[in-house]
Amino acid sequence: MLSKAQNDLITQTGPGTPMGRFLRSYWQPIATSEEMPLGGDPVPIRIMSEDLVLFRDDKDRLGLIQQGCPHRGTDLSYGRIEDGGIRCLYHGWLFDINGKCLDQPAEAAGRKFCDKVRMVSYPVQEKGGAIWAFMGEGEPPYIPDFQFLDAPEPNRLCFRVIQNCNWLQGLESSTDPAHTTYLHRRPPGKKSKRSFTDVAALRGNEPPQISIEHMPYGVRIFAKHNAPEGRKYLRVNNYVYPCGATPSTSTGEVGYQGRWYVPVDDHSHVRFEFFYRFSQPLDKDTLRENRAENVGPDYRHVRRIENRYLQDRDELKRGDSFGGMGLHFPAQDAFAIETQGSIQDREKEHLGTTDVVIIEVRKALFRALKQMEETGEAPFIMRGPDDDRFKDFVCTAGDMLEGEDIPGFCKRFLAQRRAAAAE
Repeated sequence: MLSKAQNDLITQTGPGTPMGRFLRSYWQPIATSEEMPLGGDPVPIRIMSEDLVLFRDDKDRLGLIQQGCPHRGTDLSYGRIEDGGIRCLYHGWLFDINGKCLDQPAEAAGRKFCDKVRMVSYPVQEKGGAIWAFMGEGEPPYIPDFQFLDAPEPNRLCFRVIQNCNWLQGLESSTDPAHTTYLHRRPPGKKSKRSFTDVAALRGNEPPQISIEHMPYGVRIFAKHNAPEGRKYLRVNNYVYPCGATPSTSTGEVGYQGRWYVPVDDHSHVRFEFFYRFSQPLDKDTLRENRAENVGPDYRHVRRIENRYLQDRDELKRGDSFGGMGLHFPAQDAFAIETQGSIQDREKEHLGTTDVVIIEVRKALFRALKQMEETGEAPFIMRGPDDDRFKDFVCTAGDMLEGEDIPGFCKRFLAQRRAAAAE
């Protein structure tokens, strides 16, 4: 459990807060590339309690500026894209991608004061099917070359969904390997209408043995399962600074997911999902069809707290799913974290031995805040592609060899990855 002061420290992310400063020290995904095509419309974006507008100018350059026009506060996301920027509909003031005022057409030629007007703006860039923003101070760092960002386009895909609770609840769910044995359990013999992998056949339904290792980029998470036929099945997941998780998927060594939990404000966040396959293209049609069935046009889950996540108690009793909420894992996760309240009261929780990951991720966050206070810099800030502190990153799942320990499994995986990269 945490004290109220500790809980406030790691859940409050607005401007001027320690956690807000920490999160702003890194690039954060704010939209998918599909939402901002060439020639696309402006998009209102709320992130870390700031209201902004994302747009492409008429030269297709990306800009992220404050949403309210500095003249009278009118919403610029309704504006016209023209003449090198975005033009407010109210009085025609024009702003470029850097927030500089270019024109004030209602002012007399000799009375314009464009040079005195500058609005909030942040640098943006595209990478891995997402648009990223840097809202911190100083020189922007380098976005690490995660495989799910740098893989060939057919092998990766990015989605986002809005979840109505604090960002930390989303992150903690994705770093917690114990809950998957229950919340996401699929009863034996029960299959969805799509040919997803039978997770129970891979790793069984027993709770895993959980351990962790602190890494320069965050926390490496091990979940060792007693799998069918006497196998030992190991999942290696990660918490990655500042608000990322990389869960291995049921496809094991073939690929994994990157997930980023970006605060909208202290009571809601966006879950970004980066799907990735190493050696084969994704079935994007199936992934998009599944998303369309489970996420609405408002970027929220179809199953939501207002409709009690469409829980079907008969489905639960029949054993078609563990919780009677269908088989879409993200919606099941949303149920678990949103019903904790918009900000979980961690003074009232009772953590057990399998919550070692929850405890250690929180410790990593507190250490990061302390480091920023003492040194002025957040941990694992990369300055370029030649930074090799990420070379030992492991995210995979598979059978352990006879007599193999966890370090041996990771060493074997890294050797295989380097050999494949050298081919």
